[in-house]
Amino acid sequence: MDFYSPAILFIMLISPCMGTVDRCACSQNLKICSRIHQMPVDFSTAREMCREQGDQLMSVRSKESDKIVGFLLDNMIGDFWIGLHLPEGTCSSNTSLLRGYEWTSGAQSTEFTNWASESMACSPLCVSVSSDRTWVGRSCREKLDGFLCENNRRNQCTGSGLSNVVILDNAHCMLSPCEHDCNPVSVGYTCSCSKGFRINEKDPRRCDFHCASTVCEALCLRDGTTCWCPAGFVRSGQNCEDIDECESNHGCAHLCKNTIGSYKCTCFDPFIPVNGTECTLTPSAFEGFQTTSTPDLVRTTPFSNYLARGSLSTPGEFVGLIIFIVVAFFAVLVLVRYLRSRKNPVQECSPPGNAEFQESESK
Repeated sequence: MDFYSPAILFIMLISPCMGTVDRCACSQNLKICSRIHQMPVDFSTAREMCREQGDQLMSVRSKESDKIVGFLLDNMIGDFWIGLHLPEGTCSSNTSLLRGYEWTSGAQSTEFTNWASESMACSPLCVSVSSDRTWVGRSCREKLDGFLCENNRRNQCTGSGLSNVVILDNAHCMLSPCEHDCNPVSVGYTCSCSKGFRINEKDPRRCDFHCASTVCEALCLRDGTTCWCPAGFVRSGQNCEDIDECESNHGCAHLCKNTIGSYKCTCFDPFIPVNGTECTLTPSAFEGFQTTSTPDLVRTTPFSNYLARGSLSTPGEFVGLIIFIVVAFFAVLVLVRYLRSRKNPVQECSPPGNAEFQESESK
């Protein structure tokens, strides 16, 4: 088992005892949704915990993103990791807005910066923010007070089980943005749903009919002629039954785990989930490949974005591979025996050597 898995599991188990505070907010157009996690971790662990949820450390690349940071860290004490770091072997420079730092999301452009100081560095650093929103570079091994995750699939908040997702909007509830109920707050609004419904996983303004078990009562008209079931369920009379999406593996690179009304992709150790369906190696797995070159031993370092995409994704495919190898092995044996059987007759019909010719002539 890799180094991070037990650490992450331990943190998740004790987080309720640590006073973890979860807040989630989306921009007005819902293009950016971010969540704060309050727990003491270093940069690498924070990055992996975001990836475990199919997210990434937050990229604060616009004033809109900075506004979300301001809401998430309002009245919060401490420093929190964001997805910006100075790679090893790189020196910072004032020639660009990011000063040589890179976003962990892969996007290297920005429309916004908020550096706390002008100091330069030539050692690996990672960036944190606090309630004043300023960016501070510090050792990536420091255990700060938490971190910010984001994604652009809108389910950063709703998919995580949070019901009160704040949407930053100065118009508040004036334009009736919620499908059911709208609740104004100081920086925008939250939406809530009627009994038997829950917030849509992709749009926190909408509500979906919800089943909390594998079998539930269908939503029908009074005369019973027309009924509906939630997504991920199939109608069976007056009831709704859960669909097992994992019967076809549902595009998961490694393993598929069926859940009520949906499914979840998981990975073999030491891989971790990323982008919902794919799997990537953990940093500790990469460390096993990394070393300096010597005359006797040279090891290679895989790219940090190496992904496992569906190869050997199910137990059936492993069995198929083993069968293929066995068949290929016996095919090689048959070929070798065939070639040997052809070689013997050829040797029997070959002409005599020079010594035998000379002996016959002397006679």
